[in-house]
Amino acid sequence: MADTTETTPNGRPPERTAPPGHSLIAHQVHGWCSKCPDVELWEELLAWRQRERARVDDAPFTDRAPEPSPEVARHG
Repeated sequence: MADTTETTPNGRPPERTAPPGHSLIAHQVHGWCSKCPDVELWEELLAWRQRERARVDDAPFTDRAPEPSPEVARHG
């Protein structure tokens, strides 16, 4: 019989509920949120970004600007 256990991209099981003050949608998608112990805000933001980038993996663009901004061009 095949294993039908549902997991999130990081391997943790999704949660249908979240503790008070936590992000319900993040718990449903990732199994955790930035309010969880030992999780930083940047980790949740990165998880959302990676999830969205995976949805458009074949897109003809990257995360990088095609050319430096005027500020970078002036100041290096």
